[in-house]
Amino acid sequence: MPRRLGMIILLASAGFLAACGATMEERVQEGIDDTRAAFEAEPENANETADRTEFYLPGEYTVEDPSDENNIIVTEGGDSFVLFVNPNEAPDSQLFYELQQPLAEEWIANETFQENERFGFVTVREVAEDRFEIVASAGGVKMTTLSEESDVADNMEWMMKTVRSVDTGN
Repeated sequence: MPRRLGMIILLASAGFLAACGATMEERVQEGIDDTRAAFEAEPENANETADRTEFYLPGEYTVEDPSDENNIIVTEGGDSFVLFVNPNEAPDSQLFYELQQPLAEEWIANETFQENERFGFVTVREVAEDRFEIVASAGGVKMTTLSEESDVADNMEWMMKTVRSVDTGN
């Protein structure tokens, strides 16, 4: 009898845990909501500098060498992120978004944001099993990475905070 009760508890627990796991669609929607909030919020204060570009990074992320004012490589653990800065583009620039258009049918997420003469977007596409390309952009600043499914929502948010923190002088 105790063995049967243990199996029932184990199966019930496994079912409960499976039901609690968020689907990819739910993770992406959470990421979009948080990314929109990051786009609409006041920019984070810069706490990092690469060449002459100042920007915000969460504490556990590192700027790698060589990085310059236009192409900044950021790492955290085994993950890499590339921050592209085009100082010739205005805050309402849609250049990076337009460059994404050839991949539009591959996106599982494609969200644009506009506020106070600023334009931004986030796109997500699956590039391999459990690997997703994320692109977050605001004006002439864009950040890209490959992310595991479990990190998609968090990466979308902090990436937007980072791109919003860059002042291109336009």
